[in-house]
Amino acid sequence: MSRFDYTKYDETSIANQELFKTLCAGLEDIMELALVSSRPKALAMTALEECYMWIGKAIRDDQIARNNIFKEERKNGE
Repeated sequence: MSRFDYTKYDETSIANQELFKTLCAGLEDIMELALVSSRPKALAMTALEECYMWIGKAIRDDQIARNNIFKEERKNGE
């Protein structure tokens, strides 16, 4: 399996993704209401988007590890 191969989420991964999606969306809503439009707000929103992206990668990697699909060299983060 290549690090670039598509991995369809299983039920556990879907549940985790939905949880984080809800949490990130809630934080986005709070940020929209509480912060005035500004560069720092825009940067915070971008950071939140990036955070959600990396969560997706972590969920994918966790699923691969759970299913023992990782090649030996990828288990060490290489």
